[in-house]
Amino acid sequence: MTSNEDPTQGIVIFVTDSVGAVIGANSALVGRTGLAPQQILGGSTAALLAPSIPAAVTRLVADGLDRNSHAAAYVRFAGPPAADDWHLLLAVSSAGTRVHLAAPSSQNRATDQLAAIYAAALAREAAVEDGASRDKAAAAGVDEILRRLRSLGFASYADLLRAALPAEVAPAQTLPPPPADPALASVWSAAEAADRQVERLQLSHAKLLDTAKSLILGADQLLEQVEPMEEAAGQVMSAARSLGGSAIPLTAAHRILTAVEQTAIRFRALSLGVERSRELISNQRLLLAIARQVDRAVLETLSESNGLGPQDLGLVVPLVGALHTLAPPLAMGTAREAANLTRLSREATEAAGQVRMLDTTLTSWELLAARFDLPSSLIPADLDAKAAAAGLDAIRDQARAATALTGAGSASFSEAAAGLARALRYAPGFSFAL
Repeated sequence: MTSNEDPTQGIVIFVTDSVGAVIGANSALVGRTGLAPQQILGGSTAALLAPSIPAAVTRLVADGLDRNSHAAAYVRFAGPPAADDWHLLLAVSSAGTRVHLAAPSSQNRATDQLAAIYAAALAREAAVEDGASRDKAAAAGVDEILRRLRSLGFASYADLLRAALPAEVAPAQTLPPPPADPALASVWSAAEAADRQVERLQLSHAKLLDTAKSLILGADQLLEQVEPMEEAAGQVMSAARSLGGSAIPLTAAHRILTAVEQTAIRFRALSLGVERSRELISNQRLLLAIARQVDRAVLETLSESNGLGPQDLGLVVPLVGALHTLAPPLAMGTAREAANLTRLSREATEAAGQVRMLDTTLTSWELLAARFDLPSSLIPADLDAKAAAAGLDAIRDQARAATALTGAGSASFSEAAAGLARALRYAPGFSFAL
């Protein structure tokens, strides 16, 4: 955004101290809320939001910052209403300050659902606040939001964000124009490099999530075979016990029962591991979307530098600090993803071996069934061990390919964020930075 464009557009940026008082903001916040700078500085985040936003929302953001150093929420700002008045607010806690970013939301489905949920939370807060503290009212509002989200299939507010946020900060957005000040060229170049790294990570994690969904489908199909396998094994044992004249069928039936139980355990463990991968990848996508928005805010602020004063340009410092805060959890998350995918590959290989052993065991039972005149139909037709083993081999191959896809992208982003900090340190006017 340049200085002659509509100041209500672009990324809203404001910085608060550890107790929530605003200590810095950009012109987009002034334009969006209609508040004068002196009305904003020293005030609270809640004072910037529309009356339709319950206290529970700022409570959710604060709890997320305390727990994870990052948080997000859908909000409306105070000021004149607009057609796109829903904003996605992202916050990162860094070096004693809290950096907040907000951009107009494009997710109508999410915001339509939240409008009714927030209204219910406001009513709950109003009912509780009569004779209770504001903190208790906010806690009641949080309970109401979470209860209603669960009825929509979201286990938490973070689950809603994991589903909606990556689309809000999609790859391939156009870069703002570079700053006119040549002294900021190295800072711009470093910020652009960090942005490109985040974009590549976003694209790779979109592919990873597709892989995770495919793995979940494969694991679910295998789990569907567990119940008939266990039922068949029980029937085989009952049939063997009915033959008192020979221990051979009973021994074979016991071998089948054990093999089925071990296979079921491996299938269930594999399913849990696949779900864990999906959770890890979804969390990474949430972090990456926040990192992308922070870096875009750096670029936008730098591009406006010709029309802003030192105080406005000084927002770049906490923004770069926020990028540094996000780099370690991104790197750690990538390591966890890779380790879990490697474990999935190993578990799928072991389960495939177990299934092939089960196939041999069932074939032996079929021969015994003919010898001792037992019904061969005890083994159900849908118990296809060969197909299950082939499915497990496919899961193994997908997990290996996904492990390779995680790569060293997060390490590259960490290096890019550090490069931006170095460039900022030596830029004119930023000798105090980082």
